[in-house]
Amino acid sequence: MDNGQQYRRALGAFATGVALITTDGPQGACGIVVNSFTSVSLEPRLVLWCLGDQSDRYSVFAVAERWAVNILSAGQEAVSAAFAKPGAGRPDTARFAALDGVPVHEGALARLVCRTHERVRLGDHLVIVGAVESFDTAGGDALTYFRGRYGVARTED
Repeated sequence: MDNGQQYRRALGAFATGVALITTDGPQGACGIVVNSFTSVSLEPRLVLWCLGDQSDRYSVFAVAERWAVNILSAGQEAVSAAFAKPGAGRPDTARFAALDGVPVHEGALARLVCRTHERVRLGDHLVIVGAVESFDTAGGDALTYFRGRYGVARTED
C-alpha cells in the first residue's frame, strides 16, 4: 500500500533545523548537510546525527574522531544546497574557520565541537553520538526544512 515516496513525505512532515557537519578529511575541511541532528543529553553533553550508508562522504565521517555541528542560520540556504550536492564535501563557496582545532562554517547560528562518543549501526544509517567539547552561538533566525522546502524560525528580538 505505501511506497518509499509516501514514507519520505510522511517523515518530511516533521519540520527540522538544518545542520552542516564539518570535519577534517584527507583533502582538508569537509562538510555534509543533515537534518537528523538532535540533543541526547544535557549532562553529559551529548548530541547525535545520522550518516547514510550511501553517502559519498561516508568514508570521511564514519571514522572522524572530532567534528562540528554547524546549525545554519536563516539566509544560508545556498550553503545547505551547496553541501547537499553529491561530491560537494568542499564547495567553492565554503567559508571555513577553526574552532578548537575543528573546521566550522562561518555565519552559523551555533557551532558545537564534538568528539565521537559512540557509533551505532541502525538500518541503512550510522548513528554518530558526540560528546560536546565546546560551542559558540550567534544571534539571529534559524534555517528550517519542511516537506522539501526551506523556511525560517524567527527569534522574538
